[in-house]
Amino acid sequence: MAKKFLFTISHAASSPMEAIAILKIASNMKAYEDDAQIIVFLLGEGVRLAKKSIASSISMELEGTTANVGDLIEMAVETGIKFYVCHAFMPGFGVKPEDLAEGSEAKSSSYLGELLLEGYVPFTLST
Repeated sequence: MAKKFLFTISHAASSPMEAIAILKIASNMKAYEDDAQIIVFLLGEGVRLAKKSIASSISMELEGTTANVGDLIEMAVETGIKFYVCHAFMPGFGVKPEDLAEGSEAKSSSYLGELLLEGYVPFTLST
């Protein structure tokens, strides 16, 4: 039985450390256990990260190198990590369905609950 993990990101430019740390943790987990089912659910301001132009504009120095959120998302998608964007928050943050980057999909907030009921282990980070 594959391990299932659910990461949530609720910030974008206001707290890039949250997004960068979660993306690094999720990608490292996927690298260590390829059959792990890993989902990143974007909520609140985090839905802005589904727009490639915004994600690629967010960077910070971490561990001696510059980490770029857009690059980390792209790498995560390539490894099989799924990205869901909470549909309820999209209008408030100016994100339209046609704005979503490749590899991300709009889902209702109730889908987050469904994932938890399916046994996904939740993980969030407060910075």
